[in-house]
Amino acid sequence: MNDKWRHNWVLAYHWLCQRRQHYPANADVWHLRFGWLNQGETLWNNIRLGKYYLKPMEVITSWDGRQTVQWCAEDALVLKWLTLCLTPLLPKHPACRHLKGHGGVQGSILATLQAINSGEYQFVYRTDIKGYYEHFPKEHLWKWLNGYTTSPALLNLLYQYIYYSVEEGGEFFSPEQGICRGCALSPLLGGSYLYSLDTILATQKGIFYERYMDDFLLLSPTRWPLKRAIAVLQNALAHDNFTCHRDKTQMGRIEKGFDWLGMWFSDTDMIRSPRSLARAKERQLEKEQRLRLYEQTRKSYLCARSVER
Repeated sequence: MNDKWRHNWVLAYHWLCQRRQHYPANADVWHLRFGWLNQGETLWNNIRLGKYYLKPMEVITSWDGRQTVQWCAEDALVLKWLTLCLTPLLPKHPACRHLKGHGGVQGSILATLQAINSGEYQFVYRTDIKGYYEHFPKEHLWKWLNGYTTSPALLNLLYQYIYYSVEEGGEFFSPEQGICRGCALSPLLGGSYLYSLDTILATQKGIFYERYMDDFLLLSPTRWPLKRAIAVLQNALAHDNFTCHRDKTQMGRIEKGFDWLGMWFSDTDMIRSPRSLARAKERQLEKEQRLRLYEQTRKSYLCARSVER
């Protein structure tokens, strides 16, 4: 096990170097890389002995005023290593498409298109969980993880990850529920935690089932199998205090069309969904705004230099 863990440690370090290769010069990843030959071995020993402690997440404010939270470079490295170690231990259902090796967005779109073209299905139910990460039940998740590993080193990091803290302006707080985003471990836990639900829905008679993180898709030839599957889905989510997002829930005949992973499906066609097109337009506008701000800053800098000369 130690040999495998050591190999994962090397993989995690290379992942971090690639992931943050375009970070600014004052980012902590460069300090970590500069002292890696000595610092890396110390970090590894602390992790292996269960003596590593995650730091509070930092609040990052972007150019447009949006705030996100981020792990420091050391913690991101350790959490990636933890992800690599947990991947073979946690259950992963093939219907959960966002997990590595399960087909991704394209795999889910292709499977959905094939199901519709078969002519077997007439009704659709599409929904997602409202605030999936933000409403994760910490105690349920902790008990669930204890069923898949007994390693003190892994459990030490998992407990710290679940009960994480955030620092903003010198003040510290720990969210009462939910797990953090922007971490290599979050998609794995988000996909694996609902494995039992995936298994039940994927084996429902007459049901075609797909999931992408917190997005669910059910197809059925008639109404009653679909209603039974919906009841199973809602009861399972209610057990963990999850709720479906009303504004993103669709139910009806496939011929009327439905939105799934950025595509609009009907019984005869598949095109880009209106919501996907709107998001693409917003991203383009944001990109143009960033370019304008860059040009304004550049011109101001050049004018100041010319005055100095």
